[in-house]
Amino acid sequence: MAMESLRFHEFMPDKVWKWKILEERVEKVLSLHDYQEIRLSVLQDYQVLHTGITALMQGYEADNAVKSVLSLSLPESKLSLLSLRPEGTISVLHHTARIINDGEVHRFYYMGPMFRKAEAINQMEFYQLGVELLGSESILSENEVISLGMKIFQELGLNGVHLELNSYGCSECRIAFFEDLREYLKNHTTDFCKSCYEELYANPFSETQCMDAACKHSLKQGPQIGNYLCKTCKANFDKVKKIQANLGNSYKVNPHLFKNFAYYNETVFDFMVTHEGKELVIGGGGRYDYLSTRITGKQIPAVGFFINLDVLFEIMESKRMFREKENDFKVYLCSESENLEMMTLQIAQELHGNGIKTIISPETTDTKTEIKQAIAKQCSLMLIIRDDNIREGKILMRNLMKEHQDYIPLKDTLPAVLLARKAMKQEG
Repeated sequence: MAMESLRFHEFMPDKVWKWKILEERVEKVLSLHDYQEIRLSVLQDYQVLHTGITALMQGYEADNAVKSVLSLSLPESKLSLLSLRPEGTISVLHHTARIINDGEVHRFYYMGPMFRKAEAINQMEFYQLGVELLGSESILSENEVISLGMKIFQELGLNGVHLELNSYGCSECRIAFFEDLREYLKNHTTDFCKSCYEELYANPFSETQCMDAACKHSLKQGPQIGNYLCKTCKANFDKVKKIQANLGNSYKVNPHLFKNFAYYNETVFDFMVTHEGKELVIGGGGRYDYLSTRITGKQIPAVGFFINLDVLFEIMESKRMFREKENDFKVYLCSESENLEMMTLQIAQELHGNGIKTIISPETTDTKTEIKQAIAKQCSLMLIIRDDNIREGKILMRNLMKEHQDYIPLKDTLPAVLLARKAMKQEG
């Protein structure tokens, strides 16, 4: 594979400060809702991951799901021991099963890079927020999680996000549904390509990646799970819709809402937003009560969601929703004489010690050049050290905002800088 086909994140300073704003705002909302951060390794045990992904899949679907995982192996070996994490839910269940006791509820979140093979088997890295509520099968818990996702978008100032809801029912609901659906597939074999037929036969809720123009790709024309819900699942889904409506969260029921992971049951949802004329899935999730038993042997009812932070970041950036802190006071410190390194670092150390952002010029050059550099760095104040001034116990201080400069006693450098900062904040 050619190196230019590989796609990985590279965030430079002009992007990083925006990412920090996004992350801080998200974490503030999560903290208010008592969600605790956990940090998962980027490297995952291949066998645990494989077991988790294929836990509720069969045949072709399981093979296809595993193909999207980036696994690592020694050059001389085809045996994979490690994989780059493609999602977080499986790892969360695997690592937390040992600490969760019956009756306990745990709220976790994690942020960071995930990895999957994209189209044409290119490697791709993407940033994701994951939120998991473990230990409760109540309607309240899933409505809490859904509402939390909507609250995050509101706090970020992203308007127009709405919900799409569906129910996948329980294991009992699906018996008759699967029977009728597979009968439908058998009667419409020619409508599907071989790979879609096999994938949909194994998991009717799957969203295939088929590009064959002659293939129907999905089961939108076939039986729908909503018509097979048992009384309990139907009542639960009705409660979810009613609660979300009363909370003021815009939603619509989408009977064709599909998930590529087969471990969901009952309520599933997507967070949708219209951007540049297109409907985008910006995140989503659902309830997954059966998954933990398959991969840990321990029954842990759970519900969670993900948010694609890359998509969220791009939308916020295009809408100019990031704002740098105004009046960010910075001092530019430079020397115009040789052998004043110690003096320069001592002054910088004193300013740093008092919480003043200070940029040191590493070169010895003329005033005009240094002023240009200081302005380019968006500094408010300049301190210029010269050998002859130091001998007289003075230092040159230049206010870049007012284009005014004056000599001050060297011993009064810190008080003068603090006074200048106070004055600029008041003027700002």
